[in-house]
Amino acid sequence: MGKKVILISVIIAAFSAFLGERLIALRKRCHATRELIPNHLPNCKHIKGLEYGSEDITMLPGGLALISTGLKYPGMPSFSDGPGKIYLLDMESTRMKPVELRMGRGFDLESFNPHGISVYTDADGAIHLFVVNHPQSQSQVEIFRFLEEENTLEYLKTIKHELLHSVNDIVALGVESFYATNDNYFSNGILKMVGLFLSLPWCTVVYYSPEEVKVVAEGFYMANGINVSPDKKHIYVADLLDSKVHVMERQDSNDLIPLKFVDVGSLVDNIEVDPETGDLWLGCHPNAWKALVNNVEDPPGSEVIKIENILSDQPTVNQVYMDDGSVIIGSSVATLYGGKVLIGSVHHRALCCDLNAIMGRLIVVSTIVLAIAVFVGLRLYALHHLTLANRELKRNHLPRCRLLHGIEFGAEDITILRNGLAILSTGLKYPNMISYSDDPGKMYTLDMLDPNLTPVPLHIEGDLDQTSFNPHGISAFTDDNDGSIYLFVVNHPYDESQVEIFQLLEEKNSIVHLQTIKHDLLHHVNDIVAVGTDSFYATNDRYSSHEAVGFLVMLFGLAWCDVVYYSPDKVEVVAEGFYSANGINISPDHRYLYVSDIFKHGIDVLEIQKRNLLVPIKSIDVGSLCDNIDVDADTGDLWLGCHPNGAKFLHNDPKDPPGSEVIKIKNIHSDQPIVKQVYADDGSVIIGSSVAARYGGKLLIGTVYQRALCCDLR
Repeated sequence: MGKKVILISVIIAAFSAFLGERLIALRKRCHATRELIPNHLPNCKHIKGLEYGSEDITMLPGGLALISTGLKYPGMPSFSDGPGKIYLLDMESTRMKPVELRMGRGFDLESFNPHGISVYTDADGAIHLFVVNHPQSQSQVEIFRFLEEENTLEYLKTIKHELLHSVNDIVALGVESFYATNDNYFSNGILKMVGLFLSLPWCTVVYYSPEEVKVVAEGFYMANGINVSPDKKHIYVADLLDSKVHVMERQDSNDLIPLKFVDVGSLVDNIEVDPETGDLWLGCHPNAWKALVNNVEDPPGSEVIKIENILSDQPTVNQVYMDDGSVIIGSSVATLYGGKVLIGSVHHRALCCDLNAIMGRLIVVSTIVLAIAVFVGLRLYALHHLTLANRELKRNHLPRCRLLHGIEFGAEDITILRNGLAILSTGLKYPNMISYSDDPGKMYTLDMLDPNLTPVPLHIEGDLDQTSFNPHGISAFTDDNDGSIYLFVVNHPYDESQVEIFQLLEEKNSIVHLQTIKHDLLHHVNDIVAVGTDSFYATNDRYSSHEAVGFLVMLFGLAWCDVVYYSPDKVEVVAEGFYSANGINISPDHRYLYVSDIFKHGIDVLEIQKRNLLVPIKSIDVGSLCDNIDVDADTGDLWLGCHPNGAKFLHNDPKDPPGSEVIKIKNIHSDQPIVKQVYADDGSVIIGSSVAARYGGKLLIGTVYQRALCCDLR
């Protein structure tokens, strides 16, 4: 036992070190410590009418600029509730007034979410506009015909393909052919975040034509902007998280051969190519960490970089413009026409600067290359440790087990009353996690004394909005004065966090909704334990209600999660310092609370003090990612529903499903508590166990989003 504890302690210490390294590494990739020294151009003006971004710009001969606006990118802020738009700006005009292009019939304007754009002019002079579109956070490419006289885009076609799963930018090569970048390897929301923050070099460039679709280049950390040389012989790809522009040679087969890359010392977004000189103009993020944090008091800056003679042995990299966010926030593109530089941003304004007045004063700053540390692959290794990804699970089945008929979409939490009536929460839709049901969540009862073990839906009475009901952790409280039973349910309507309080009418198999509790401190509630008719303790499993910030804190192992005490008279944080506070329960004598810190692989024991404050007593390593906690009312033993391999749970591969594990802790308050594995399955029987509760010699095991299992312990 001692060796095991030492081994686990060493692993946890090593893993904690890797977490810190990963945070430092990500900050380095994002140039988080870079001090932005303004390098403004004179004669710059904001373009009125472009208030919600100008993420990509492409220039037509004659000075007509096409601009995509209103991008809503997952995990990034958006300041417009309306659909995206395409604008036209005449760079020859002194008014510099953008004009919104009308969309032709047959196109869904309401879900239009434009990203990268590109144009192709055919032999007849017809201009085809290609637009990367993200309706409902999906990826597809729209093709329009630009009718200049009518200021209209005529909708032609939508292109979807499984290889085009996370498209960022595009460069058109024909009326229906193009190269496109995928800025993430994954299409799932939470896995996209994992891929982004781990900086896995798995992103690709795809070639598309009606005859052939294929990956033509790979190995990018985050393939972003893409463009083509004036002679169409070379393709340029921006690897944003590597601060590089890659040069690729086109083959007759449309495959790409890597030739070289150019370090630019900034996170490159889109690329525009001067059709006359071949120079590259780059819209860059000089400190992308600020873009992730998105502090309005310290906004992300903007940078424009120009690369000359990129195909030579010694290309020249010059900073043309730099701002600390006071003028333009989050530049994403820059292009030159007629001595004017047009700078666009992801979600802020657009800026036009007249270079004709300052070319003589522009000082070329050559060879600006920031030292970029070589990152080792230990970040992925560290994440594997965090989720126990390398753990090989051996089956440890119990005899006489059967799946409960009628529980198909999870039984995330279970509480059992003294009389053997079990209450189950089902149908949880947790943010950025898989869900197999489109219907609202439900509550069930199960009589543990009934040999048939038939779950029965609980009827909900009262004013609760049942269409958005999304139950998570649950707890029951019995009023000693009159025997009334109150059911507390963590609810996530529309991905929010609140607590519902019901009264159980057992004879009617119904619950009556009494009240909804919301509070700023209850911002990301996971589980709850009731200690009165309207008072409880609750765990927050994320530091912030903002998903990107919360995920960052979780990913980098920052122990910022907490436990909150709520009563009508007082709401306060009573314990903190958890990596991800998950399940919570109370000892039979109501003197201690037990909290599962899922990413610490342990159970924390806290003593309840006066004024409901909590004092940490001890922490018990269990060697698994434990979810909910059930406490045996007679013995005080803890029963834990655990995830033995969290990586499989996050990845959710049907061919290699996550397993399940039940752990029992006996004599938890002694000097030598006994931690014992009671049940283990590799996913062949039950997937993603989240809770285990014992009653009358039977063990009831629930899952996050799959089925429930009952085993006879006798």
